[in-house]
Amino acid sequence: MRNSIKVFLFVACFALTGLAQSGPCTEPTVRAQAAKEDPNAFSDDVYLFSGAFKKPIVGKAALEKAQGPIEAQRKNEKQTPEKPDRIVATASGDMAYEYGTTHVAFDEKKSGQHRDFTAAYLRVWKSEGGACKIAAVMFEPEDQK
Repeated sequence: MRNSIKVFLFVACFALTGLAQSGPCTEPTVRAQAAKEDPNAFSDDVYLFSGAFKKPIVGKAALEKAQGPIEAQRKNEKQTPEKPDRIVATASGDMAYEYGTTHVAFDEKKSGQHRDFTAAYLRVWKSEGGACKIAAVMFEPEDQK
């Protein structure tokens, strides 16, 4: 009887581990998606807060609209891929968050001033339509006072 209980618990643990990995927002998925720039990675109701904008941006359409004027003010822009310091995914794989840093450099077209800084970020991921999408992002330069 004891052996049957041990076998049952052993099998149950593997079954539950498989179920826990069923959602799209797993640590490996978030790590892979963070390494590439994909405009389709944003959820429809994404929330973005960054010093580049006067106020938070809500929604994918609003983000796409707001990025145009920012990009038009910059030249020679380079951003290193984000370097996650930590990624945490829920056991169900329906949500995850990550935080880390990225390096940004660009020249302002108007003033010609060069900007070069490392930004800390926090990004939240959620399951949407069977894929893991960015639900919220906050960027802040590390040296900002």
